[in-house]
Amino acid sequence: MKHRLLTLILLTASMGYAQSVIQSVNSGSLITTASSVSIGEIIVNSVNANQSSSGMIGILATHNATLEVTRFELTENITVYPNPTAAKLFFSGKDNLAGKKVSVYDQTGKCALQTAVSEAQSIDLETLPTGIFLIQFQDKTFQTFTIIKH
Repeated sequence: MKHRLLTLILLTASMGYAQSVIQSVNSGSLITTASSVSIGEIIVNSVNANQSSSGMIGILATHNATLEVTRFELTENITVYPNPTAAKLFFSGKDNLAGKKVSVYDQTGKCALQTAVSEAQSIDLETLPTGIFLIQFQDKTFQTFTIIKH
């Protein structure tokens, strides 16, 4: 009888410990629009906002979608377009960029092209393969930006 009682107490205690470990994994955190999670991280997306311990469990994965923006402001005075592009990338605005030297880097960080902005306020990317590239002005007067080449 003592042996059964001891087994029952140990079994109950170990179940309680397992439950507390499970609860501490979630720790009541909810995924909201302001949350920041990493790829591969286990998340709990709350089904009922009033109950932090209930929800759908999942693992954040990547989705191969590309965000394309046809025009974007590099600065208050300069707009870059089109992005994505098939050949030329144009700059428009108050500042004249003609003659400014530009480096184009591929995703591995290799310099794929060095050129200058033409009198038509553009750079020719036609010789580049399809992909995602970083554009950097050599005098670093503007922030480096990403373009998509189709």
